[in-house]
Amino acid sequence: MASGVIEVHRHDSALGSWDVALRRPHPALRQHIAQLWHGAGQVTYQRDRILPQARSYLLINLGPPQYLFLPGPPELRVVFDDIWFSGLHEGPIETAAPHGSVLLGVAFGASGAASLLPWSQAELANRTGPLQDLIGAAALRLRERLLDTASVAARLDLVEDWLLDLCMSGRSVHPLVHWTLARIHQSGGRVRAEELAREAGCSRKYLGSVVSRAVGLPPKSLARIHRFQQVLGQLGAPLDWARLAADCGYYDQSHLIRDFQQFSGLTPAAFLRSAQPDPGSVVVR
Repeated sequence: MASGVIEVHRHDSALGSWDVALRRPHPALRQHIAQLWHGAGQVTYQRDRILPQARSYLLINLGPPQYLFLPGPPELRVVFDDIWFSGLHEGPIETAAPHGSVLLGVAFGASGAASLLPWSQAELANRTGPLQDLIGAAALRLRERLLDTASVAARLDLVEDWLLDLCMSGRSVHPLVHWTLARIHQSGGRVRAEELAREAGCSRKYLGSVVSRAVGLPPKSLARIHRFQQVLGQLGAPLDWARLAADCGYYDQSHLIRDFQQFSGLTPAAFLRSAQPDPGSVVVR
């Protein structure tokens, strides 16, 4: 497959030094995949939190071991040294890369994984773990091929070929799922589950079941994630929190703070005091 244009972004700061190469997916994958990337470098902080988005991820570690932390008590540290899948999450994912990082990632749109991959997204929601548990040794063979591939462009090509040739499930996603996701996205998460069901001409329970089976989370949770992302996009100083809450579709300021704490593990004030390596994560140590 011919490589598309790759954009390389270089980061150099007190947080560390790294390069991230971004490329648009193959045209046949664009309705399912939001982003392809290849990142390599070293951070100076101990841990970060990956913030929830309406996306699932294929993550391939091509460098030193990284770590996923599962909350306790007791807290568990899980080694990530091969290839993992991460479903849609309703909370942050805490990670560490103390030895440096070489990571290839595929970010699927909310319904993208359900369209491409033959696994139940409902069972994978709020879970991150080895892809080998889902497809066996084929996952490790893919990683070995990537390790034997030198260039970033060739590695991205290889993953795209794998998705096109091996992972096209052929499963159709219910039209109501695509419609619901579009409505939530267009509204910035402001549309309520009751309103969605009324517009769709079905019960809230039925719509929630159809969407949950396809993407792993119900419409209400997806809307909350979108509202949270809207807040993140408007953070700055000075802030009128009551106005921001109203603009982003919250009942009041306390409603915004509760959601913010669930999705980031921090109060908005603590979040603003924290460093961000990128818009999708926050340093916690």
